[in-house]
Amino acid sequence: MSSEVRQLLLDLAVQLTGFLLAFGILKKLFWGPVLGALDSRRDKIASEFEGIEKAKQEMERLKVEYQAHLTKIEEEARGKIQQAINDGRRIASEIEEDARTHARETLEKTKEAVTLEVAKARVELKEQIVDLAIQATHKVLQQNLDEETDRRMIEAFIKDISTLDKGNG
Repeated sequence: MSSEVRQLLLDLAVQLTGFLLAFGILKKLFWGPVLGALDSRRDKIASEFEGIEKAKQEMERLKVEYQAHLTKIEEEARGKIQQAINDGRRIASEIEEDARTHARETLEKTKEAVTLEVAKARVELKEQIVDLAIQATHKVLQQNLDEETDRRMIEAFIKDISTLDKGNG
């Protein structure tokens, strides 16, 4: 073997030893922390994905819960609207019934008042007729009794009664 080959083998052996020594030192000092950092990063990313998945599940649960709550609120609102409609109809019915009762009472009072007024008018008319009859009788008795005078007095009496009847009717 020549010295050049020996030198080459020696250089190769030194380089290989240096490489292995450098590799061992790097593995001991740097490879562990780098792999640890990569493992830590991988675990963190996996944890974040799990957190995202949990957040999605929580959002879905909240969405379902919100939808159920919204449906409940809508049902309550419909119930309140229906109750308000029923109350409105009931109140309208009560107002209508009160108005009918009031109208009947007013009609009855009016009928009573009209009946009373008619009765008063009849009493007044009778009194006026009696007064006229008394006046006519008085005039007849004071005047000479002849047929023509009697006829004029009776016609005047009838005319007075007609005038009174038209005034009261």
